[in-house]
Amino acid sequence: MAEPDVVPALVALGFSLNESRAYAALLQDSPATGYEVGVRAQIPRSAVYGVLRRLVKAGAARSIAGTPERFAPAAAEDLLVLLRKRFDTSTEQLETAIRSIDTSPPAPDAFSVRGYQRILEEAERLIRGAQHRLVLSGWPREIEQITAELKRAAKRKVYIVVFSHAELPPLPGEVFSYGLEEKGLEEFWKHRLVVVADDKRSLIGATEMGDLDAAVISETTAIAEIVTSQVALDITLLTQRTGRDIEGVMAKMLGPRVGRLDTLLTKREEGRAPKAGDSGTGGRGPRAKASP
Repeated sequence: MAEPDVVPALVALGFSLNESRAYAALLQDSPATGYEVGVRAQIPRSAVYGVLRRLVKAGAARSIAGTPERFAPAAAEDLLVLLRKRFDTSTEQLETAIRSIDTSPPAPDAFSVRGYQRILEEAERLIRGAQHRLVLSGWPREIEQITAELKRAAKRKVYIVVFSHAELPPLPGEVFSYGLEEKGLEEFWKHRLVVVADDKRSLIGATEMGDLDAAVISETTAIAEIVTSQVALDITLLTQRTGRDIEGVMAKMLGPRVGRLDTLLTKREEGRAPKAGDSGTGGRGPRAKASP
């Protein structure tokens, strides 16, 4: 892992920016004095020794006695084992504390999240909780990142439907795609992600990998139905071009609504008033032939 990757990874694990830079600097060249680390990591001389001693205390660095004092990084494998153990312990403590609470706050019917990574995390959460059906619409870049959860859902026998205008990688479930090049679509369309789980929970989000990315997560059934219907419309328009039979897919996506609608339309046609030129009563007789 290069230095630019090490720093944000350590920050994400709770290290300060200066601590992360100092550890990355030690990985590149050690043992080193505080002055040398400060120059390499761009940390002020007045702060660098405090930063290094915090790393030593955390187990991420080693202090080598002498004049001057020098520092070396903990071996990467040792640090990873240490951090995993601490994280697992903290997670177990949190789980115990949460379970000891008698009541849980009610979940909101809808809430928003900001940030590209948070949106993908919420998408994975919805997929992970699905028991019967999943409907997705999005771009390859985002769908690839949630593919592992889709595969796990497929193993649970969850029915999956995925739509995209761009070419998709191999995925479980029913996949519908125009097969267009993602880069070409990006010239006039923005990245969006839609996930509907079990006809109840839904996510609609912008996934431009920018600061303004935001998504709405809803537990409202009516919203889930509207979102699913929009994806069904996109699939219908696609299959009108390709001729693919989607009757079974639509029945599973939209549930009994499709069959009931067909029944009502048939009854309407059977019971419609006769038009001019019809013979018999009730419009049910054969149409009269025109005179020669």
